[in-house]
Amino acid sequence: MNLKCHCGNVEISIKEKPKSLTSCNCSICNRYASLWAYYNKEEVFIKVGEEGISSYTCGDKSLTFKHCNICRCITHYKTNDENKTVVNFRMADIKEIDSIRIRRFDGADTWKYLD
Repeated sequence: MNLKCHCGNVEISIKEKPKSLTSCNCSICNRYASLWAYYNKEEVFIKVGEEGISSYTCGDKSLTFKHCNICRCITHYKTNDENKTVVNFRMADIKEIDSIRIRRFDGADTWKYLD
């Protein structure tokens, strides 16, 4: 399965759809309106075009968000656990998103899933 940013500069390939996606309400995820899928880094192949990607790290510096340098789409983030890659499934076709369960996570307060 391939996911692409709006302009196609960043393409992320994964072998399997996730069983669920996470919609987090923390201050950054709420603004990004992202849907996160969690993978081990060896399950994700990221191809970046000539224009590259940039990073943004906020708060306690435990997450580094990556975005395309052209269209600025948030593509994925890295955690302090170097074995994990978290992919923004908003880059997937809407039909793919509709077929996956979305779990709501309270990252703003309780740090618990709300379902």
